[in-house]
Amino acid sequence: HGKTTTSAILAWMLEYAGYAPGFLIGGVPENFGVSARLGSSDFFVIEADEYDTAFFDKRSKLVHYRARTAILNNLEYDHADIFADLAAIETQFHHWVRAMPAQGAVVVNAAEPALARVLARGCWSTQIRFNASNQASDVTPGDAWRIGNVVAEGQFDVLLNGAVQGTVHCGLTGAHNRSNVLAAVAAARHVGIAPAVSIAAMSDFVSVKRRMELKGQRSEERRVG
Repeated sequence: HGKTTTSAILAWMLEYAGYAPGFLIGGVPENFGVSARLGSSDFFVIEADEYDTAFFDKRSKLVHYRARTAILNNLEYDHADIFADLAAIETQFHHWVRAMPAQGAVVVNAAEPALARVLARGCWSTQIRFNASNQASDVTPGDAWRIGNVVAEGQFDVLLNGAVQGTVHCGLTGAHNRSNVLAAVAAARHVGIAPAVSIAAMSDFVSVKRRMELKGQRSEERRVG
């Protein structure tokens, strides 16, 4: 969950910081009005998933991507037409992570057991751990990025190694979106964007249009007789 939203957030943070990124997202970020563009820099954000590449290539699409910075937000059993079980999906992510460069970074949700199993199978890149819980009992010392005080829905502090980096103000609600934002802030920092800048970008983040979105409701009149 959260692939489309997190990708859109990260693309907007890069845009806000002046990086002019390209992107390919499985929805339409309303900050851009399009689901894909080439961009005018070396930065490109892509929403990756484990679905197979083509009928003649049953490897997951993501193994073809050579990411320098990867966000692993969660991992659950999905695509039952392709995979027998969760372990089969974990293997695809294992292949992807092992193909990343040593100077790269894996931004990983420390609260997800499936992701812990993936990384335990080997990772050459730096691991940047985040945990969107604001309860001290739920985090470990290795969880660099955390949520601090939650003032209201869409308003919360971002912590890096215990130090407040700023307060997010956005229209996104729910703990899942706090996780999405936290992951994007961590990834943006890895490519050179100060947390204060990416946090400020969230004040101007709109939303994402996606499939199955309710567009309206038609009212029908029935004639009797």
